Amino acid sequence: MDVLISKTEVKITTVLLFAGIVLSTIPVLTYAQQQTNFVANLSGKNVTPPVNTPASGTAKFQVNPNGTLSYQVDAMNLNKVIGSHIGSKNGTELAQLLDPYATVSTGFNQVKSVYPTGLVNGKLGSGVITSDKLLGPLTGKNVTDLTNAIKHGGVYVVVRTQPNQQGEIAGQIVPSK
Repeated sequence: MDVLISKTEVKITTVLLFAGIVLSTIPVLTYAQQQTNFVANLSGKNVTPPVNTPASGTAKFQVNPNGTLSYQVDAMNLNKVIGSHIGSKNGTELAQLLDPYATVSTGFNQVKSVYPTGLVNGKLGSGVITSDKLLGPLTGKNVTDLTNAIKHGGVYVVVRTQPNQQGEIAGQIVPSK
């Protein structure tokens, strides 16, 4: 049986074959390398040692085009918060999320501490992490060093309260959609 192939079919096949070769030689970034959104699901069971608490929360992160890292921390049933940070598995603080020393003006020459909070059922805090806000082994480095650490795993969000000063809820930061 004879098969007839037109010149057009040969040209299309050649172009598709060439395009496939060119595309296969272009380096492809892995999912983790191009990941720009992250989340940490926060609970007492993720604290070491685990804490029996009705509190829970979520911390969301997004890498910005300028290299900074935006975040928002939401919590439910959380009371008397004194601070929150991003830290490594061994407890080393890498960046503050809630400044335990923050104050607000309450009038003429009067200042009141923002922390501890009252009962939180919603947004606990948000902000942008820049290089000057990095701590510990990341001091003097770029936010990309923090995001690379997050991508490699073992980086957590910890929320501390007066009753649980080492952490009441915590969770590992992982890629999200």
